[in-house]
Amino acid sequence: MKPTDPFHSANKDRWEAASENWRRAADRRGIWHRCPTEPELVLSDMELHYLAGIAGKRVCVLGSGDNQVVFALAGLGAFVTSVDISQNQLQVAQQHSRELGLSIEFVQADVTDLSALTSGSFDVVYTGGHVALWVADLLKYYAESARILAPEGLLVISEYHPFRRIWKESKTTLSVKSRYLDRGPFEYDYTDDVLSRKIGSLKSYEHHWIVADYLNSVISSGCRILFVDEFGEDVGSWEGAPLAGLPEFLLIVARKDIEQIAGPERE
Repeated sequence: MKPTDPFHSANKDRWEAASENWRRAADRRGIWHRCPTEPELVLSDMELHYLAGIAGKRVCVLGSGDNQVVFALAGLGAFVTSVDISQNQLQVAQQHSRELGLSIEFVQADVTDLSALTSGSFDVVYTGGHVALWVADLLKYYAESARILAPEGLLVISEYHPFRRIWKESKTTLSVKSRYLDRGPFEYDYTDDVLSRKIGSLKSYEHHWIVADYLNSVISSGCRILFVDEFGEDVGSWEGAPLAGLPEFLLIVARKDIEQIAGPERE
């Protein structure tokens, strides 16, 4: 499936090229092996709190990437559908799921076009990590997330905090590279190593959404926000700046509004 959005198309091509490097890195970390029995490795305390009792429920993970969250939710007993734009990423995840003995449905799709999935078919939609970065239309992204949710279904968004995206690469100094309010798109020429900043031949486009964009897009989707949190303090070597003291993640938990369900269908 070729995305119609040119930014998404370029990003898909890069992820297809990067999937083998990403797989090798995931195998070195070895976390995916442990996720079904140790969900706390990839889900925060508050995420686990809101996801308690998902055994037997239908869960869709959007932008599933390395599928570590997918494996954790399947280990908790959910019936999980894994959605990603990269077919190569999904093929790696399928192989891993077989090794883990997990039954998971895999669907290749752009998160702004989930027409392959039936409206109202999931009890929970989970998305996050670093998905929104690659998405050109946040309103469509969360509108589609809400569309596939069942009445009173739960939307859980756990994204890398936008405060961490604006800094120049430096080991010692925080210096602004781009304004917080500048959403982009930012164009880069990268290699097939997603964590490397080396110049390569693969186009990549990033959209630096701010906290207000996340909140307003969820509200526009017809979901009612239940909880917002900013958490985490770890700084990875890949981040390239001394980010200690800045929150690592933004968590938004929302429920599909029953009044919205009863009203006119959203586009």
